[in-house]
Amino acid sequence: MPSASTTVIKFGVDLLDPVPQSGWQVEADGFGLLQAQCKFKWDISKRGDFPTKFKKGDLLSTFIPGVEAAYANMALWKANMTTDKTNVLTVTADFCGIDPNINSGTRTNPMVAATGGASSEPIEHHPNFLVVNCLSGTLATANVLAGWPPAAGWDPAVATNPNRALWTPKVASGGATQGQQFVGFLPNQDPAEYAAGNINIKAGIKNYYKPQMTLRVLQYLTVENDAMDMASYIGWVTDGSIVNLPANFKKFAKTSQGWAGTPTYESVFEDKINTGFLITNTSVELFGTIWKVTADLMLSGIAGWDPDIYPAIAD
Repeated sequence: MPSASTTVIKFGVDLLDPVPQSGWQVEADGFGLLQAQCKFKWDISKRGDFPTKFKKGDLLSTFIPGVEAAYANMALWKANMTTDKTNVLTVTADFCGIDPNINSGTRTNPMVAATGGASSEPIEHHPNFLVVNCLSGTLATANVLAGWPPAAGWDPAVATNPNRALWTPKVASGGATQGQQFVGFLPNQDPAEYAAGNINIKAGIKNYYKPQMTLRVLQYLTVENDAMDMASYIGWVTDGSIVNLPANFKKFAKTSQGWAGTPTYESVFEDKINTGFLITNTSVELFGTIWKVTADLMLSGIAGWDPDIYPAIAD
């Protein structure tokens, strides 16, 4: 019986360079981020070269010469390799990049998710605690919460102190008059007040719920310095420009020409507050050769942000 032939007859390419296979796919997220997955066939003798041949940051155009310009600058961010039964390597490579037709390819359009909530604030921080400063809705004609403190600390007249606000009295100490502090809203002090319908629903209230909205803004940028600058503004107040916030979301922080529920104020009070977004959280990470930046923006709510405490960006 003749011995088995050891001669191998090869057809096609030698696979010494990775050969792209048909069926590679591209995903567009609608905001400018492009992701592609491509499969390559490669000679098994090149298995040891996998970590250097398919390294993070390599451009798709280096693997597929002549690829369309829209995808040429997409960069490798991960790859995996398997050895087939035919002793041929199959490499699956994932690429990402920014659509050059979106913001000239410098960044994606931001993805914004808005959630509403409320947090507890001392009642003294309410803009209408001493005088009417917030003019939104029924607050424009509502009673002030406490009003100015009387020297004795207590005003028994329902007409001038309907919420039964109690203050510490003015006390002279060493020739200096000490400032008064708010103690609280007391229950009604006389049955006649009930009989007259002057029921004090403010009794015992120490805090109020400060409504606020939080925006999560996600985007991808090509320039590292731009991404790092954006991430560095944690703790700053902004109108949203620093994170490329779309105009319809910026309107939540406008006291004029904003959305219907945006608070409005007396000008003297508005001059003392920042009605913008406080950047409460940022994160940045490298994704292929582009930078993923996430920022959380907290809307100022009814009491604004104190400019003596929080720095503001000159947007």
